[in-house]
Amino acid sequence: MKLLDRLLGRTDTKFGYDALEGGGKRKQSTSSVFREDYWVKGSKRDRLQSTAADLTRNLSLASWMVRRHLDYVSQFNFKATTGSKELDDQIEKLMLVDSQRQRFDIAGKFTREKMFRLAEMRRVLDGDTALIKMQDGRIQGLQADLISNPPSMNQKQTWIDGIQISQYGRPIRYGISTRTGYTGTKFVRPVQAKNVIHYGFFDRYAQDQVRGISPLVAGLNPLRDVYENFNYALLKAKVSQLFALAFYRDAEEAPLAIDDMHDGSGPADTDYDHVAAPRGFQAFMKSDTRYVDMDPGEKVEVIESKTPSGEFQNFTQLVIQVAIKCLDIPYSFYDESHTNFFGSRAAWLHYERSCKDKRDDQIEMRSDYTIWKLQQWVLNDRLTLPAGMNVSDIRFDWVPRGMPWWDPSKEINGAVQSIQSGLDTPQRICRATGTDYFDNVDEIAKATEYAASKGVAPLWAVPDTSAENTALAKTETDKPKDDKATDAKPKQISTKTTKPVAPAASDAAPAAGLGTMKPTFDAYGVAVRSGAITPSKDDEEQFRSQAKLPPMNEGVIEAWQNDGGYRRPLTIASGDPESDVVPTPSDPERPNDTQTENTDDSNS
Repeated sequence: MKLLDRLLGRTDTKFGYDALEGGGKRKQSTSSVFREDYWVKGSKRDRLQSTAADLTRNLSLASWMVRRHLDYVSQFNFKATTGSKELDDQIEKLMLVDSQRQRFDIAGKFTREKMFRLAEMRRVLDGDTALIKMQDGRIQGLQADLISNPPSMNQKQTWIDGIQISQYGRPIRYGISTRTGYTGTKFVRPVQAKNVIHYGFFDRYAQDQVRGISPLVAGLNPLRDVYENFNYALLKAKVSQLFALAFYRDAEEAPLAIDDMHDGSGPADTDYDHVAAPRGFQAFMKSDTRYVDMDPGEKVEVIESKTPSGEFQNFTQLVIQVAIKCLDIPYSFYDESHTNFFGSRAAWLHYERSCKDKRDDQIEMRSDYTIWKLQQWVLNDRLTLPAGMNVSDIRFDWVPRGMPWWDPSKEINGAVQSIQSGLDTPQRICRATGTDYFDNVDEIAKATEYAASKGVAPLWAVPDTSAENTALAKTETDKPKDDKATDAKPKQISTKTTKPVAPAASDAAPAAGLGTMKPTFDAYGVAVRSGAITPSKDDEEQFRSQAKLPPMNEGVIEAWQNDGGYRRPLTIASGDPESDVVPTPSDPERPNDTQTENTDDSNS
C-alpha cells in the first residue's frame, strides 16, 4: 500500500487543492505572481512573433484560422445617427472620402477597412499593434517589435517593452522605431499616448499587463506539431514507395543456376561487395530498381503503404480541434462534413457570441479614430455643425457586417413573427444581416417611385391580410348558399394590396398597367370560384382603373344595373338542378341576357 501511495504521489491524507501539489507527477508551477509582460519580455516576445509568422507562412491551417477570425471580427459599416439627414449624409461622405488609401494611410498603400483588418491580424499574430495619428489626418501602422524602449531612459520613468506608464499603468508615451535594411531597427522618437491607438489583447488589469498577448500563443505548439507531423507522415509515405516486391526464400537452390548468371571465371561477386556470393537466391531487376539478395530462410517484405494510419489521422484531428479553439473557431468550420446542418448552425451561433467581445475592441478602436477625424474636420472647416452642437454631441455607429440567412424562407417568416409579437425590432434584425432598416426603406421607396414612373407594379406588394379583411372573407365563405341569398347585395371583400412604404403625391395608387395585373386577376378568379368573393360593379371599376382600361360604356353599365350591381359566380351550385345548367350569352355586351335550350316535354 505504501508503494502504491508513493507511485500515486500520496504524501498525506489532508484535503486541499490538488493543483497545489506537484507530487512528482507534473511540472511544478512557480510560487510567484509577476506582471504578465514578464513572461514575454525582451527577445521572448520577438520569438513568439517570429513563430506565429513562420506558421502562417508555411501552414495553411494557421493562415486559414487567422483569415476566418478576420472575416467575422473586422468587417464594419459606418453610420452617422445625429438625427439630421443632411448632417448624417455630410459626415458619411467625409468618412468615405478619407477612407481611400491616399487619404488614410501615410504610405498610401491601404484603405481604411484594409488597415483596420490588418491591425486585427497583427494583434492576433503579434499580441498588439499601434496606429499613429499623423498631423495631416492620416494613419501610420506600426508592428509590435517596432514599439521599443529608447536607448537612454530616465531612472524615474517606468518603461515596459516600449511603453512609458504611470504608477497606475496608464500609457504616457510610446517608443517608436523604424526598420533599416532587411533586419535592422533604429529608434526614432517617443510619441505621446493621445496620438497613438494601441490595439491588442489584454486579459489583465493595466498595472499587470502593458503589452498585448495573443490567445494564439496557446495554439502555437499544437500547430507546430501538426506541421511537423505532416512532414513526417509525408516522409514515411515516400519511403514506403521504395520497395514494390516481397521475396521469400526457403529452398536451398536458386531457381536460376549460378552458371547461367556468371561465366565461371572466379568467385561470383554478383552484388559487387568484394565478397563472393554464395549459391543462394538471386533476384535481378531493372537498373533503376532495388536489388535484393537473400540467403535461405530470409525474407524481405515491402513496407506497407498504410500511411498515414488511422490512429495518426484521428490524433491529428484532435490536435487540430485543440489548436483552433484558441480563437474559438468551431471544428465544423474546418471540416464542413463533420456535422449536419443543425450542428453547424449551433456551432456558428456559439461562435457569433464569442465574437462580440472581439468586435467591441474593433468598435473602440474605430470610435477613437472617428472622434479624432470629426475634430479635424471641424477645425479645418470641412464639417460645419449646427449652432449649439459640439463634436461630443455627434452620434454614430460602427455596424458589424452580418451574415446572410441560412434558410431565407424560414428565417424571414420567423423574423416577421418576432416583430409582430414584440420580441424583436426591424432595426435589430437588419443589423444581424448586415443592413440598415432605414436605408432599406429609403431604397424601397426609390424603387417603388421608379417602378410607378414606368407603369410597373412592384413585385413585393403583398395581398391585404388585415384582420378586418380576413374576418370579412370568412363571413362570406361561411354564409349559407341558397336562392334567398341572392335577393340582397352581399358585402364585398377588399382586394386591395398593401402599399409599400413610399412617398406619394396623393393617396391614390399609381396605375399598374394591364400587363402586370395577371397575378391579381388570377387570385381574384380563384376567390370568386371558391365563393369567397361575389363579383360587383365596384370591382370592375377598380380593375379598369388599375389596368388603364377605358371606363365602362353604357351597355356594360346597363348590364350591371340589370344584375343589381353584382353577379353570382357561375361555378357555384344553388341547390336547384335546373339552375346548374350553364346559360349561353345572347349578347356579348349584355352577359346576363342568356338563352337556354327549351326542355319542356310538351313542346317536343
